[in-house]
Amino acid sequence: CDQVVEAAGATEGNKVVVRCDFGLDGKVAKAVTTAYGKKVKDKALFLVSADESADSFLVIAFAPKGMKDVDCKAWVIAATEGTGGKGGGKKDSAQFRVPGVGSIDGVLEKARSF
Repeated sequence: CDQVVEAAGATEGNKVVVRCDFGLDGKVAKAVTTAYGKKVKDKALFLVSADESADSFLVIAFAPKGMKDVDCKAWVIAATEGTGGKGGGKKDSAQFRVPGVGSIDGVLEKARSF
């Protein structure tokens, strides 16, 4: 998902919110956040990836090493509130799986205003 790094370059502030569909594979999510962390050092990432056929989506939040001003777990919890999403994480990285792709726009909106 090259657009993830591109979105960081075009975003003001210290948080990037982007949707890039690669399904529900946690290993792909990890690869994307690792690549992002190598290129972007000053912006936390909030990434959504949907699997339309499974009618659910992943929500991943990631803060590059040394970035302490964004709590990824709190960010994901706030954005997925009321969706029935489940997951976990820490201050620098969190991942939730949320049922119902219909709630993606609301989650992205909440993430942007966090």
